[in-house]
Amino acid sequence: MNPRTVSLPDLVSERKRNTALSLSEGFSGAKHTGALAATTQTSWPGRPGKDPYAGADENISKGLNFTLPLYYRCRQLVLNTEKSGHRVPQKMQMELRSLEKSVAGDIRALNPLLFQRFDDVQLDRLLRAMPFLRLSVGRWLFGCDQLAAAWPKGSRSFLLMAGKINLFLDPNGVGERQEIGRGAIFGEKHFRLGDESMLDAVGGAAQCEEPCVIGVLGTEVLEAAYADRAFGNRKIALSMRHAPALSRVVLPEGFVNGKVDFASLSFAEKTKLLEEKQSGAVKHALEELAKVSTQLHLLSGQELLSDQPIDSSVIMVSKGSIEVRGDIKLTERLDVLPPKKKRMRIFLDRAEKLAGDSIFDKLDPYCIVKLGEFKRFQTPVMWNVGVNPQFEYQGVLTYADEEELEIIVMDYDKFSADDLCGSCTVKVSDLYDGWYGKVDLMRPKRSLGAAKDDEHMLELAGRLYFGVKYDYEKISALTKKPKEKSWPDQVLFSLDNLDAWGHETIMLGPVFMKTLEGAASQTAFALELTNFRIFGGYQRGGANEKIVLLKASKKRFMDFVKKSQKEKQFLQSCRLSTLDKQVTIKGIIKSLIERWETEDQTENFRKGVFQTKVVEAVDPSRFRVAYRGAKALVTVRNALNLSGGGWFDKLDPYAILRFRGSKAEFRTSVLQDAGGDPIWNCEGYLPYSGEVALEISVWDYDHYSSDDLIGTGVVQVEQFCNGFEGMVPLSLPSDKKNKKKALKQSMITIGILWDAPPQDPAAKLDPALTLQSAGTKALR
Repeated sequence: MNPRTVSLPDLVSERKRNTALSLSEGFSGAKHTGALAATTQTSWPGRPGKDPYAGADENISKGLNFTLPLYYRCRQLVLNTEKSGHRVPQKMQMELRSLEKSVAGDIRALNPLLFQRFDDVQLDRLLRAMPFLRLSVGRWLFGCDQLAAAWPKGSRSFLLMAGKINLFLDPNGVGERQEIGRGAIFGEKHFRLGDESMLDAVGGAAQCEEPCVIGVLGTEVLEAAYADRAFGNRKIALSMRHAPALSRVVLPEGFVNGKVDFASLSFAEKTKLLEEKQSGAVKHALEELAKVSTQLHLLSGQELLSDQPIDSSVIMVSKGSIEVRGDIKLTERLDVLPPKKKRMRIFLDRAEKLAGDSIFDKLDPYCIVKLGEFKRFQTPVMWNVGVNPQFEYQGVLTYADEEELEIIVMDYDKFSADDLCGSCTVKVSDLYDGWYGKVDLMRPKRSLGAAKDDEHMLELAGRLYFGVKYDYEKISALTKKPKEKSWPDQVLFSLDNLDAWGHETIMLGPVFMKTLEGAASQTAFALELTNFRIFGGYQRGGANEKIVLLKASKKRFMDFVKKSQKEKQFLQSCRLSTLDKQVTIKGIIKSLIERWETEDQTENFRKGVFQTKVVEAVDPSRFRVAYRGAKALVTVRNALNLSGGGWFDKLDPYAILRFRGSKAEFRTSVLQDAGGDPIWNCEGYLPYSGEVALEISVWDYDHYSSDDLIGTGVVQVEQFCNGFEGMVPLSLPSDKKNKKKALKQSMITIGILWDAPPQDPAAKLDPALTLQSAGTKALR
């Protein structure tokens, strides 16, 4: 049987094994030999109707399964008519062209990564030159000892157009396998299109899992498809000469320095001047770059696909426009926020003209300072000092945006409740850092005609002098979760004809991205740019014309720059263009921040919240992990109303502090004969290992016997993880609880400050990269 006279139906019905031919004879002059065994299990669809591949893959488009056999049948008829010497009817030619366009449109969706590299003319050539195979279930495409098919010489890969393929690593078709789906490129060796890989799969054997239609991508096929590149390279080189991004490389010094107004010249005049003035090294470098550049073809809104990241190549717009898109993320920078007031140090100096004094019973005053509902400290009692006491006491309270500070002066009474000398309430907003002054103390009038519940019947009860200072603390990730927001798929740059992308990244390296992200340096947010992608730009007038791009790999482009002998000049040009792009990014993030603030304000209004107050608190679980290994500065200030002792044997108190479960402890000094209101003002460090509580015990020192326990207190991790300043109630020992209950609660005043954790979770490594350092690395 003469293979050149076999029609399509005869080929399908051929039952002889290992004699199957390609369904295509290719373009004129192409030679194809036998391929694989023909299938007799499933017939090739003769006309639109029943699809034999229905159910093989529900996502497969049926259009290609119908139009492909019709196209090749029509083309076979055209070839046979031409070989017989007869004229091809015009209707048949129109039908062939219509089917060819339909197949070309459907085949682009199979593998967009591959077919973006072909324009319409090149794709037509590819279809006319590419052999197609129709294989049944279980047939071996390559590998396996049972296959004895003669393949054409040269490298080849396969494009799966319909069905499924099992790809084995082992040439014998055993062991692990990979399932290859529709549109995949596979073969025995990697398939490359110029400098680009096509995300292909490589194996030792391939077997059909379902009825398959397979196209053969060989060297001869690609040479036929790109037959016009030999004539198009010169045109590509000419267009690169006029690219503004490459002006520092391709233009002579006189054009770059402004001695010649190159932009005002026509295209013909520019070309003529360049032919005369351009150096031979630049011309040769452009010609070499044009030969290895890949042409890509996009539609408006279509994404440019590439096996490698787009930052590893240079892309120049040859026709139309493109959009460079990326994901923008803004994260609040806690290091630029002003430090927060953490503690109030209140110095109680003195009081004058206090009310309540008498000739026979002078005042025993002390002060109670309250901040909010639960924070307080108390001064020691000043015994028998009268109406003008000198307190000279400094207390510390943690500050969390409380609005009012209350100070109460009391007269101590051992046998009854203490009497009020006077009190005052001060707005914290009026107490700036370093404030010192006096306030009037008021108390209810004690006249017979005044009602007991009349709050307006007050009288002046003296004055109090005190000062305020604040301790500030930087905001960290433990106390505040930084705000962050992402905007995916944002248009960052719009590039028009002859503009380029990627050359700054290649020349500057990571400094290019650092420079762009430095656009947010003047804001309270850190900028992160990721996921750069390129899309076809909007066409004016709604035209659906294809956008043509030129793509060159990093290695090829660096060779071009070196051959031009203008590396330093081009590096400086990339620095300037990067700074211009930074200005563009600044405008974008400014608009996004304004939109973000407007959205937050609108959301608060919708919820009825007109003023939001951020409550900053440390998560105890995160604190225990982050501060493991840190040290706590513990200050034991004083104690009040300690029980025990007598007139002739006063208490000799000292305190012991340790984290629960830890062996390390901090012990204060022993105060001889200090009584029930000792003042230690001792401080020391305690190591922290993630414990959940701080235990406090107060003891009475005894020189001749064991010390007596006066009371114990506990501060939980929820209290000290934010730092602690205040009074801790002391519980009596179990052997003293059954005795007569004390009139006043025993208290101890302590403070806890934390050193910085061993590893601050908010700290981020930010290497000091500069454009100049990057330029030096690129030149090296």
